[in-house]
Amino acid sequence: MEQHQISHVVISPGSRNMPLAVSMAHHPKFHCHPITDERSAGFFAIGLSLSLNQPVAICVTSGSALLNLTSAVSEAFYQRIPLLIISADRPQAWIGQMDGQTLPQTGVFGSLIKKEVTLPEPQNETDLWYCNRIINETLLELQHHSNGPVHINVPITEPFFDCSCKTIPTERVIRKNHPYLSDWSNAQKPLIIVGQLTYFEAKEIQSLLTQLQCPILYEHIANLKSDSNYIYNADLILNQPIDSNLNPDLVIYIGGHIISKRIKKWIRQIRPAQCWRIDTSGECSDTFQCLTNIIEESPKNFLHSLPAKKTNNDYIQQWQKISNEIKKSIETKELSYSSILIVKKIIEKIPEHSALILANSSMVRYAQLFPIKQKDVIISCNRGINGIDGSLSAAVGFATAQVDRPCYLLIGDLSFFYDMNGLWNTNLPQNLTIILINNGGGEIFRVLPGLKKDSESETFVMAKHQTDAKGWVETIHANYIKVTDINSFDNCLKQLFNPKKNLTVAEFFTNPAIDEEIFYNIQNI
Repeated sequence: MEQHQISHVVISPGSRNMPLAVSMAHHPKFHCHPITDERSAGFFAIGLSLSLNQPVAICVTSGSALLNLTSAVSEAFYQRIPLLIISADRPQAWIGQMDGQTLPQTGVFGSLIKKEVTLPEPQNETDLWYCNRIINETLLELQHHSNGPVHINVPITEPFFDCSCKTIPTERVIRKNHPYLSDWSNAQKPLIIVGQLTYFEAKEIQSLLTQLQCPILYEHIANLKSDSNYIYNADLILNQPIDSNLNPDLVIYIGGHIISKRIKKWIRQIRPAQCWRIDTSGECSDTFQCLTNIIEESPKNFLHSLPAKKTNNDYIQQWQKISNEIKKSIETKELSYSSILIVKKIIEKIPEHSALILANSSMVRYAQLFPIKQKDVIISCNRGINGIDGSLSAAVGFATAQVDRPCYLLIGDLSFFYDMNGLWNTNLPQNLTIILINNGGGEIFRVLPGLKKDSESETFVMAKHQTDAKGWVETIHANYIKVTDINSFDNCLKQLFNPKKNLTVAEFFTNPAIDEEIFYNIQNI
């Protein structure tokens, strides 16, 4: 509250809100006003806010005390007054259990509130981060686009009368549209992370990103084309001990989801001094748990606004050196017939001006191991929820609208069989080639750390099976190719990349144990 410039608090008496009231009354930056009647207190706070032209908080105890603020909240909502309601509450387990002064306090103001959150009672660091984040979100919403009331509900378990903490610790504050140009100019080791972008979004910012003198971590789903500062294999880089000199002092996060858990974990651990989220929605997406500034702007306009800065060649070169070493190690590695070899060869041979559609789970991760060098290749993948559902259907829809481009779908067996009705279509696109990799189960689950490989996990986690796609493919009158070894693989590649338009499903059968071994070998390069 202090860091969001809230200095006046109206406090109504009660026992459950005592820790809140005492903390606020003892804080030197707060002007506290005791008002016994909650209904009157709400309108008193409105008068304060109108007179001061700033947000005002009101703190009440649990139960019916909160309901008495409804009239003031409705006035604040329609008059657009930034009123912060802070209510103490009983532990959630006791709501509706005939315990004193309990009622469901979340949602009592209905549509008359801009934002409302109920805090967890924090038990660990993740809970503390969650509390910090949603309090920041709620306080930001007080004056976001238009002013209005917000509500923070605080369950408090007994005992709570010991308020012996001498000082309140400084909490991380998240700003919205905080001036950033001087921070950009002063950053010594800025790092840009680009999440998923559509082909059209990427085209808007590609040249702007290229002009920036800093490392840019991206994945293929960002639809960017590699340049000297672009690092596509950060996930592999972070799978080994790295020099702390690679740690950035500023992280700028553009775009949607990123695949790599290692990138997320790394940023969360090092906690750079500044982390900016660039997003037109203005939503508080605190992916790295260290967000400091939400810049409510399109990536294109934001990048246009960044002035040129002195190049930190050492920082860029460190990233480039490690990236190139890993890339060279993989390129020179002899791979036996496996899922990873298939993905590698497909990526090497897809033509320019084509589309590569990636199913989720193993396929999108295997593809990330290899650079895409061809010009003007569109990358598509369902990474909103990251599930396997609909991967085949989405590919069929995508290819239907890309009649002038050959489209290649890389998909695993579970994703394919789960969505077989994606080919139950009277108007299937003939420019689509489906590369189906069938190793008899969910391969991504085989490589989960700590997963015990026994009959139960194979059945209920990996979904081990003995299914093939031939019958279904022939039923829809598509071209079917079966591949079981390196010889039939080489013959298949010649057929897949001929210019004829003909819906084709090439089913590659691989050994899951070999797939797993090669995956670990590459990860440990």
